[in-house]
Amino acid sequence: MTEPAREVVEGAGGREGTPRLDSGFTPREREDLRGLVYVVVSTVAYGSLPILAKLAFAAGVRTTGLLAWRFAGACALFALLARRTPALPPRTRFTLWGLGVIFAGNTICYFGALHSIPAATASLIFYTYPVIVTLFSAALGLDRLTLRGVGAAVITVSGCALTAGAVAGSSPRGVVLALATAVIYASYVMLGSRYASGIPSETVALHVTQACAAIFVPLALLRGGLWLPPRPFAWGLVAFLAVFCTVVPIRAFLAGLARVGPARAAVVSSLEVVVTIALATALLRERIGPRQWAGGALILGGVLLQNLGALRRMGGGSVSRPARPAV
Repeated sequence: MTEPAREVVEGAGGREGTPRLDSGFTPREREDLRGLVYVVVSTVAYGSLPILAKLAFAAGVRTTGLLAWRFAGACALFALLARRTPALPPRTRFTLWGLGVIFAGNTICYFGALHSIPAATASLIFYTYPVIVTLFSAALGLDRLTLRGVGAAVITVSGCALTAGAVAGSSPRGVVLALATAVIYASYVMLGSRYASGIPSETVALHVTQACAAIFVPLALLRGGLWLPPRPFAWGLVAFLAVFCTVVPIRAFLAGLARVGPARAAVVSSLEVVVTIALATALLRERIGPRQWAGGALILGGVLLQNLGALRRMGGGSVSRPARPAV
């Protein structure tokens, strides 16, 4: 997306010759503030996903039913958002559906991990994916592996080992699934950046959610999980996951990205793990041990180190941490 044009009025009294408004902000500062708010909304929405999923499981919602309704609802909403976008050739549509199949695999692993390990731990392990993208890019010759990238990888892997080690003894399956989620999602990010670039985000999201719905709805029917418990709370959680944790964060992140640039958007998005930990502690009563705190600090430190160059440019150029793709 290109950053929307912003009107610059020549005159005295404001930064870069822009007069300040009665609120004390220049038009550019107001746009920047609005962009940061959008990114924060996206970060909170994504960070809430594992917490709401755990609450839905506790309310009796089956995993297949939750995913079926989540993607079917999101697909319907994206169909409305993408109704005015130009039609794609069949080959491109099949490529996007292929990305959706990969994302479905990522989703199965992540929600499987949530059944076995705490939400905070699953989120921390998953958040190693930016560094995995860097390593994959270097291995495939798509990008040069810098000393900073190596340092970020070492720090992040160390943090992942600390975090996973705290629960591996009681649930090795959950740790493996969380790691698989990070690897699959890193692959999805790399393929999406190559094959979905230049396509409107709503169109990409529509095709990805179509593929996921085509997988999870029949699966839920076969396993008898499509029918939700007859409780308003369970239905509300599922609807909230489809709207607030799927459609809203995509739209909000892209709107914020256009206003504040990738560097600041990436740094604010790094707080997603903090949101998950805070909500897991407050709503799920999960206890975060010293090893998990230390591991989480290392993982976040590795991600921030990876973005150090972008932070220095703050708002210009690209960042190492890939922005979240369409879903």
